[in-house]
Amino acid sequence: MKKQFILWLCLIPTFLCKAQSFTWTANCLKAYNEAAQLNFNHAHQLAQQERKVNSGNLVIAYTESQTDFIRCFISESKEDLEILKKRNDARVAQLSALKIKSPYIRLFTAEYHLQTAVVRLKFEEFVGAVYETRKAFKLLEENNKLYPDFKQNLRALGFIHTVVGAAPKNYQWMLNLLGFTGTTQQGLNELRELLAATSKQNDLSYLHDETTVMLTFLEMNLIKDKNNEQIRKRFRSIADIEDKPLMLFAKGVFHFANAENDSVIKILSTRSKPDETYHLDYLEYMEGMAVLNSLDFSAENHFKKYVAEFRGKTFIKSAYQRLAWIRLMQGDKKGYDEYIKLAGEKGAGNTFSDEDKQAMKEAADREQPNVILLRSRLLFDGGYYQRSISEIAGKPTTDFPSLRDKLEFTYRLARIFDKTNKKDKAIQYYLQTIENGKRFRFYFAANSALQLGLIYEENKEIDKAETYYRLCLSLRDHEYQNSLDQKAKAGLNRIGK
Repeated sequence: MKKQFILWLCLIPTFLCKAQSFTWTANCLKAYNEAAQLNFNHAHQLAQQERKVNSGNLVIAYTESQTDFIRCFISESKEDLEILKKRNDARVAQLSALKIKSPYIRLFTAEYHLQTAVVRLKFEEFVGAVYETRKAFKLLEENNKLYPDFKQNLRALGFIHTVVGAAPKNYQWMLNLLGFTGTTQQGLNELRELLAATSKQNDLSYLHDETTVMLTFLEMNLIKDKNNEQIRKRFRSIADIEDKPLMLFAKGVFHFANAENDSVIKILSTRSKPDETYHLDYLEYMEGMAVLNSLDFSAENHFKKYVAEFRGKTFIKSAYQRLAWIRLMQGDKKGYDEYIKLAGEKGAGNTFSDEDKQAMKEAADREQPNVILLRSRLLFDGGYYQRSISEIAGKPTTDFPSLRDKLEFTYRLARIFDKTNKKDKAIQYYLQTIENGKRFRFYFAANSALQLGLIYEENKEIDKAETYYRLCLSLRDHEYQNSLDQKAKAGLNRIGK
């Protein structure tokens, strides 16, 4: 009896090691995928089933963190943020107490920090977000050195490298001081490497859809060749895409970036909306944008539904602005005033996004858009270039009385000529817009400089491309500042400057 007891004591450490594991079981894989498809209840049920048979499987907590993170990111609920913080702190503490060696320890710990960082950014908790991201970055770099073949590192590492590389220049000194390194190209290449591996290695397949969403969003904001056949092929290979809200979001972003407005309307108007799936209200806003770009004023229904049902703050001001535009284009100036006043109210959303900032500025300035230019702009955004130019072609100068109108007129001509491959005319009007608009706080001059950089980059005229990318970055305090700065910085990265 005594010998058996001693043997039992010797075996206890072995049992404890087995109790704590990182095992991607069928339940865990399904739970992770259900979370990515916003089927949170089903994901929770699968996690509970796994916990009953293998309570020491630490992948269970990771799948649950995905549900907490995605829900919080979409809902923009302060309550959900506090839940995520509390649970991720507990998850990090659990991993830090482990005595086993595994690349998953640093990976999961880093991703818990990064999840918290991303959602804290939405709540403008910038210091906390940077602190969490720095911890994640250091863990990922260390993990990558210790386990260079562990491709799971590439998702979070690629994301951080891309964002650091694309950060506006006024933040670069701080990022360098905090030890962040990386370029946009490096990060995108890491994510592409991971995405390719998810199609070849079964143990990475669970990362396929999520990496597709992340990579597509970053590419459409940062790369020059957005109309990429490889990206199109990427979406064609995805089964049941109409049932995957985040994948529909990524596909919508791709079509928007390529001015394929009818495709956006098609995929969003026919999407399935099962009751058990958590609602991604942004798809309603996106559909409204696409419908409005075709000058179909039934877009009003989508924007009204968005502001009525979405409990977060992002794009609320933008939605009210577009409701105001619809009324203005219908000749209802009183309706315009009512909606643009809502866009300007302090309690209506926030100004985290460039779109919301621009809506707030329009509300504050109390300067109605020129209806002719507004119609042309919306049609241009939808890729209806001939309809867009027909709105402004041959119009007398008296139709564009203000300085802003005159600048937008030459800018709009430049954009249309650029997209219809009349580059010489585009360059002429871009330069005119820059000369007349560089002293003012409109975005027309800055984006004209960015577009000239893209044209010269395409022509392999690197010095000229650098000149105009740097000019774009030098113009400050204009609308869409952050997004234009990111694109100009990405251009400089591409040309090695």
